[in-house]
Amino acid sequence: MKNDIDIRGRSRWLWVLGVMVILGAGAWGLWGYRTPPPPPKPAATAQLPRMEGLSLTEIHEGDKTWVLEAKKADFHPENDTVSISGVRVEFFGPGEDIRVKADAGIFNTKTRVLTLKGQVEMKRSNLMITTSEATYVPAERVLIAPEHVVISEPGLKVEGRGLRVELATKKVIMAQHHLTEFQVKDWRGKK
Repeated sequence: MKNDIDIRGRSRWLWVLGVMVILGAGAWGLWGYRTPPPPPKPAATAQLPRMEGLSLTEIHEGDKTWVLEAKKADFHPENDTVSISGVRVEFFGPGEDIRVKADAGIFNTKTRVLTLKGQVEMKRSNLMITTSEATYVPAERVLIAPEHVVISEPGLKVEGRGLRVELATKKVIMAQHHLTEFQVKDWRGKK
């Protein structure tokens, strides 16, 4: 009988010990287990330097030659350019100035060449020139518009392609003429 009690007592102790080991392992598993750290975030792609506004002034031999303003600009250092939008440029020269506005453009910081795109409008007094693309070449001080161009002022409309505006001499040259409309108010020269 004593052996039965010893065996039962040992069984109970083994049974209690087994339950304790299982509970301990379970507690260790719950408290000791931690969720793995989240994977590292992917390397952020290099953000282009963005400017909410841009204003540049070109001065040549002490005289202001042009002022460029844009509502937004993104600098691209890999190719030395600035993409701009909401563009306004004013070219200065003897006499009247030429004001240009465009939807967008690209300015090369090394060559200073400015290419304008979208709805490009050039205005001087009553003269208005519209096109979809124009490039300012500072070495020649010219604006070149290779695409379709409309030149208008009260009573006159000229259309063509390949426009060249020489800012220094105030000369406008159309390479391919397509249409001229002239409105005559009074044949006798009276208004």
